[in-house]
Amino acid sequence: MKRILPLLLILVLLLAACGAEAETEASPDPEPLLPPEDAPGAPDDHSAPNDGPDEDELPILTGDGAVDLPATSEETVTLDGLSSYLRVTLPEGWTWAQAGGTPEGTVYGLWPEDDPDFKVELHCWPEKFAMCGTGVTFQDYTLPNGEKATLAYERIGDEISWVLILPEAPDSFTIQFAVPYSLYESHRAELELLLGTVQHGVLAGLDVVNEDEPTA
Repeated sequence: MKRILPLLLILVLLLAACGAEAETEASPDPEPLLPPEDAPGAPDDHSAPNDGPDEDELPILTGDGAVDLPATSEETVTLDGLSSYLRVTLPEGWTWAQAGGTPEGTVYGLWPEDDPDFKVELHCWPEKFAMCGTGVTFQDYTLPNGEKATLAYERIGDEISWVLILPEAPDSFTIQFAVPYSLYESHRAELELLLGTVQHGVLAGLDVVNEDEPTA
């Protein structure tokens, strides 16, 4: 009897250990708790309401073929300065006109014939172009000829102001518009097509006089 009791006690202890081990293996490790802002599907309390594209998406003019471009027309528009020029080819279905004399310089307006509210302007400034930069985003922009221009844009509410500042040659030219953002979205493919035709350079046939050389 004395030998049976220790054996029974050992057997009970072994069964208890096996049961504890089996219970431990069946219980998965608890998943770590995620902070509320990192939890999947949780709203980001620090972000503004999604009421439109991000500021970095405003230009949407990449030239990478992501936008199906319309056809070009055979009509070019050339704006001459004192020593240089700006020339573009109109998209199919667009027209243009020269604005009356303005204190800012010469202005040509370009627009789709079926939507004159979307008007792109070509400006030639009599002096160096300047603008207030408060609230404006500036980016580098490469013209088709490899020149580096400056793109300046600002969205206020539902309006977008957009200015492409060409390098001085030495005249100051800009391509610009200020329209409702929905119009910009509707015509951005045509705008990208237009900008892909930009030609900018020095006027041919200019006689440059070197004042250091004696004249006949």
